[in-house]
Amino acid sequence: MKTALISDIHGNYDGLLVVLEDIRQQQCDRILCLGDLVDGGDHGPEVVQLFQDRNLPTVQGNHDEWPDTKLSWEAKTYLRSLPEEIVEDGILFTHTSPRRKKDKIKDPIEAWNVFEESSYRRIFVGDIHIPLIFGQKCAEQVSATSYDIPYDRELSLATDDRYIVCVGAVGYSRDRYDIMRYAIYDHDRDTLLFRAVPGPILKF
Repeated sequence: MKTALISDIHGNYDGLLVVLEDIRQQQCDRILCLGDLVDGGDHGPEVVQLFQDRNLPTVQGNHDEWPDTKLSWEAKTYLRSLPEEIVEDGILFTHTSPRRKKDKIKDPIEAWNVFEESSYRRIFVGDIHIPLIFGQKCAEQVSATSYDIPYDRELSLATDDRYIVCVGAVGYSRDRYDIMRYAIYDHDRDTLLFRAVPGPILKF
């Protein structure tokens, strides 16, 4: 099964449509969102409606819990009903972190903290708007291994290692690459494929 992992839409409805078409072309079996559907772009209501209409599974992001975007009562109720995490066969899908202290996982030291305080073999997160991969095995103390992102080339994950994967963002970027990004996880082959999709993206 291939799962397309998207995150941090932030009301970028036009960009979301482009990414969904790319996902269709990649022949994924399902789509799972790692949170923050709203706040940022002007089309939060349309994004929420699309998720509801297509019944796309998603976890709750920090902007979904208390959105600034003007939304209907029904849309706010939907966002606040979203789960904080989804767990499947030792794999965690969540917005920020499984730690009680919800720090962003943006460096090897915080990744090490997450590995120490959790037992999931694969952890997929959004929130930081930048694709990153951290492995538990590392030669340094109190640190994880940081891997380069191989766009459009499958990355095989080691069966004897644990990984944290930040999948990037559809809404806006926080690095020098002004492009929408998401990841595809192949459950059967235990591989990752990162996609960079040109199209309408919000300005940070």
